[in-house]
Amino acid sequence: MSTQQAAAWIILGIFSLIRLQADYLLVVGVCLSLSIANIIGFTKCNKDAKKNIQDWTRNALLSGSVRSHLQSAFGV
Repeated sequence: MSTQQAAAWIILGIFSLIRLQADYLLVVGVCLSLSIANIIGFTKCNKDAKKNIQDWTRNALLSGSVRSHLQSAFGV
């Protein structure tokens, strides 16, 4: 979704350049920079989240806590 928003801001920026509207170009520049910052932040968080989930799963399976929690939950 964010990449589509960045693409839309680029298109609006091109239209602002063609029509020589500097005030709109300033707004587009700010919005485009915020969209790009959002994309960068999301991709970094997404990579960190995947790594954290993999580490937690590996640790939980090695320690046997998942098995004990499942056994207690199902009364086995």
